[in-house]
Formats: sequence, structure tokens, C-alpha cells
Amino acid sequence: MRTIYKIFIACILTAIVTAFTTAYIIKQHYEYTEETQYLCKDNASPDLNGCCPGETYTDMGDQGFNCCPIDGGDCFPPIEN
Repeated sequence: MRTIYKIFIACILTAIVTAFTTAYIIKQHYEYTEETQYLCKDNASPDLNGCCPGETYTDMGDQGFNCCPIDGGDCFPPIEN
């Protein structure tokens, strides 16, 4: 009877260790893949300055450099990869 208890305890400990290891691996995987990817319209790639097509890299003084639409409108910080 003691052998059955030893096997039962070993199985429970193995299950607990496996569950914690699996949770740790999944957490590490999703921490690196959950980064937000900001894209331009129509999935276009930003230029070297981080501006989308149709935007210009503009020095806005105290606000730093931003990407402003050529047609006018709100300016936004450059996209960083």
C-alpha cells in the first residue's frame, strides 16, 4: 500500500512541476510576441524617419520631430520599430 502512495505523490508532484513549467514558457513566449506593431495605411512601410507615405518629417520645436500629413492635419510621432 505504501508503494501506491509513493507513486501517487510522485505523479502529483510531476503534474505540478509540469504545469508551472508550461505556464512559465507560455508567459515568456507571449511577452515577446505581444508588441504592438504600428503600420501605415494599406500596410505600407514607414520611411527611415518613421513617417508614412504622404507625410513629412517636421521639426516642431519644443514638441520634437513629428510626421505631418502633406495635405494638412494632425501630426504624430514617428513610428519606431
